[in-house]
Amino acid sequence: DYKTEDPPAVGGRVVVIGGGNTAIDAANAAKRLGAEEVSVIYRRTEKEMPAFTFEYEHSKTEGVQFLWLTQPVAIHANGAGRAGSVECVRMQMGQPDSSGRRSPMPIPASNFAIGCDMVIPSLGQGRFTSLIEDLPGIAISNGCVVVDRATGRTGHPKYYAGGDCVNGGREVVDAAADGKRAALAMLQALEQDS
Repeated sequence: DYKTEDPPAVGGRVVVIGGGNTAIDAANAAKRLGAEEVSVIYRRTEKEMPAFTFEYEHSKTEGVQFLWLTQPVAIHANGAGRAGSVECVRMQMGQPDSSGRRSPMPIPASNFAIGCDMVIPSLGQGRFTSLIEDLPGIAISNGCVVVDRATGRTGHPKYYAGGDCVNGGREVVDAAADGKRAALAMLQALEQDS
């Protein structure tokens, strides 16, 4: 709705939950729509935040505040039944797991509240591969559909894939490029069949 002629009204104090590019976009949009205070809360540190550095730097120039090592645990309503505060707990980084990524761990008895008028959750998405896991010739590796990168063709000659289900989640331009490669490969396959 932000990009329409009738953008949504935002509260004076907005809390965005997440640390990716979409969270940054939501925070910037809230500021541009008139929010007085916008806070992004993220359970890890600035170093682990998945958002692009330039997006993060841009957001700071917009006046967005960042609360690191902060995990939301509850959203509390105000008297009118709308968001009134986000209850959070402070986090600390634990030891690296088998992948080498450090996991955040809550600090006991460190709960605190952030007053707000609006909460925007931006916690990411997951790939829904269960629909295709049983199709013949479709292989899944690390939660992604396995394809020939040059063509987007799966192990089944009639199925092609691209975008987040193949690369794990990158930019729209990557998905568009995957679609273009797959379209050209399909065209070539159809021309060979005729």
